[in-house]
Amino acid sequence: MKLKLGSDNDIIAFIKAVDKEYFDRFVNDGQVCLNTTKWFREYERNDPNIGDAYEGVIIACGKGITLSSANSIESYTSVEDLKNKIDEASWSESISGITDFKIYSSDYNANIFSLYAITSSLYDTCQVEEHILPDKFISEFSNHRFVLIVNPSIFISKMKDGMAKIGKSMKYGMVAYYKLDENLKDNLSPFNKQDRYLYQKEFRLISEGKNAVKQVINIGSLNEICFEIDPTKFMYRIKNDEVDLIIRPEN
Repeated sequence: MKLKLGSDNDIIAFIKAVDKEYFDRFVNDGQVCLNTTKWFREYERNDPNIGDAYEGVIIACGKGITLSSANSIESYTSVEDLKNKIDEASWSESISGITDFKIYSSDYNANIFSLYAITSSLYDTCQVEEHILPDKFISEFSNHRFVLIVNPSIFISKMKDGMAKIGKSMKYGMVAYYKLDENLKDNLSPFNKQDRYLYQKEFRLISEGKNAVKQVINIGSLNEICFEIDPTKFMYRIKNDEVDLIIRPEN
């Protein structure tokens, strides 16, 4: 059963790249690991495809930032007075050329579980639709085994129930990608990532919590809703009354 998100493109299936060591436990027991935003930030040093130093930022800018300093403002009587004192401060000469500017929320953390989303917008049209898996996605997980989850709604329900058993709730949705350039990006959330990750077509399940730590839960067997696939060798077809979709590698 597809997952409707209130958009033109509904999610037909998920793909999950699972570490070979944990593959059987994922399929047979539904063992799921949700790492934290902090873990993903630090893991970029090991693998920049999985880790991301910008994970959990609320403000980001790629370049064009300058930095200057002035004596602190000790007191002010109004917002207008504060603005005047900032304008009248004796600022040092600006330092330019600052790149990779980012700000995190000091009181925010979250657990994250990520999936590759396969979407479709063709219904009852008797047309065959193609979904092309990017080579980069397949190659970066070459040491993993791939699972095709063909009932996204059941999987989401299992995840919500599993988290509820440990007293946690979840949000979920597609990641929105932004370009990291000279334009300041603010109001970012864990559902935002740099556009260099666009090929991952990421769908996220997020459980927020200031003191979040890694969570491992068992959501029950996934054997009835998932199949192992090998996108390096084969293409696959999902067909029912609503969709006829071919999933194949880029080359």
